[in-house]
Amino acid sequence: MDWIEKKIQGMVNDRRHGAAQLASSAIRILMAVCQRSEPTDLKGLTRTIKQTTLSLAQARPSMAPIRNWSLVFAQRFIEKINAGFSIREAKRQGVVLGKELLALQQEFIHQQVEAARTIMQNCKSLITLSYSSTVESILRHGLPPSCRVVIAESRPLMEGRRLFRNLSDDVTELRMITDAQMGLAIPAADLVLVGADAVLRDLSVVNKTGTYLAALVAHAHDRDFLVAADTYKINVTMDSHNCILESKSGREVWARQEKYCDNVYFDITPRELITGFISEAGFLDAAGMREHAQRWQRLEKDLAL
Repeated sequence: MDWIEKKIQGMVNDRRHGAAQLASSAIRILMAVCQRSEPTDLKGLTRTIKQTTLSLAQARPSMAPIRNWSLVFAQRFIEKINAGFSIREAKRQGVVLGKELLALQQEFIHQQVEAARTIMQNCKSLITLSYSSTVESILRHGLPPSCRVVIAESRPLMEGRRLFRNLSDDVTELRMITDAQMGLAIPAADLVLVGADAVLRDLSVVNKTGTYLAALVAHAHDRDFLVAADTYKINVTMDSHNCILESKSGREVWARQEKYCDNVYFDITPRELITGFISEAGFLDAAGMREHAQRWQRLEKDLAL
């Protein structure tokens, strides 16, 4: 199964795509397992699906959607097949399931855009940072026409520039700032909108480094701090005390002084700094998101990977 390991390693090394996009890649890997795997009986195929799901769940611990969409694939695959299925039919059903989940992901984005449209209908200016495909969709389709958008570039790889380029034809008033200017820009905005790589068990949020600082400034100046996060971004295996935050090479910070540079990619924003979540279920406060966390706890227990 070297090809599976290579696919998963590619996800581990991916610096371009966010958690939601990598979750789609995880679903496609599981679909490929159904199409290309060696097992010739249902038991062997199910075992391979579970093993691949476990590897995917561990691949990027800071990115909950990879784990959750993989868990859902495995759960529904196990429920879908039965002893009367041929191995060929079971593999076909796995591919069909993957297509259904990919379509569901797109539906989630549409639902989040609609939820955001209602919340931000009177917004005149907002701040965001880094790159999130969900935030991009919200800003492209859910903003009032005259809303001003300010993007912090998100060092060291400056993913915010990608968001700026992608929105340049759709947002009339678009500005770019360094991360260090957020303390100046946020007080002049109506709200802060960020994506999320994970919502932890205690409802704190893991996102690109700089998010916590933006939340602190928003709190100090009484600005709403909104997180675009569907309920598949909940990680019930971790809280803010035991969360694993990915670190990358110091070379990205300063190549000539690599060994002296820290490069932690994500930080944790406490629940009390978050106004609410823009999800596929609408706008959720902490209590609403906690109900969905309980659902993931049950799934983890039932699947017992």
